[in-house]
Amino acid sequence: MFLNQLNITPASKAREIVELDYRTATVFDDYGITYCCGIQRPLEEICASHQVNVDNLIAALQKAIRPSSISAQTAFVNWPVEFLIDYIVNIHHHYLNETLPGLSEGLIVFTNEHKNKFPAINELNAVFQKFATANPAHLIHEEENIFPYLRQVAHAYQDEDTSSFAPLLIKTLRKPLAVFMEQDHQILQDSILQFRQLTNNYEPLSGICPSHKVLLAKLRELDNDMVQHFHLENDILIPKVIRMEQELLQRNN
Repeated sequence: MFLNQLNITPASKAREIVELDYRTATVFDDYGITYCCGIQRPLEEICASHQVNVDNLIAALQKAIRPSSISAQTAFVNWPVEFLIDYIVNIHHHYLNETLPGLSEGLIVFTNEHKNKFPAINELNAVFQKFATANPAHLIHEEENIFPYLRQVAHAYQDEDTSSFAPLLIKTLRKPLAVFMEQDHQILQDSILQFRQLTNNYEPLSGICPSHKVLLAKLRELDNDMVQHFHLENDILIPKVIRMEQELLQRNN
């Protein structure tokens, strides 16, 4: 459930806000404001004790809850290769680079504090840390090796003046795109499946604390982002470039 922006007032309480929209938890963390357990006071009182401007805090909370999802009707399949690559890097790669470190740290803290109460959290933490450690190298490999080649193929496909050199380019620089898609992506997809299994599809148990709910919500958000990320690369971008490769090679036979 997400908040309407007008619902946040100086009289609102941190825990209630986070219960309604998990995205506000990051704002409270940034301001050093506890939202989990203990006596809950109005934002106005908390801000006074933390020497924080309550209007600035509310503005930051409202910014955090603005709708940010892209329309399901977006015709990604019609986007040019280079534009689609830019979108993947600027949206999905940026999201992972920004999100994984904080989520990793938060999961470690939560595991240390609650591993006796939630036995599965140890395995979840182990799987997640492996995922978070492997991801940066995967993104770098895409940005420095795979994507430049995809751009070159797309450019050769569109430019008649250079298309005669395309077979040489492909034979010299060709990347095993199908293997990359099946092997590298499968490892990451397997991790996502384990996240779902270990959290019962991110479903919070009754009576758990807000910090646990926030953790599950952030994992669900990561899952949703990765599903879209994989779809763009596996179902649209890479198959499109493979078709371009094949057509360029046939043009000059």
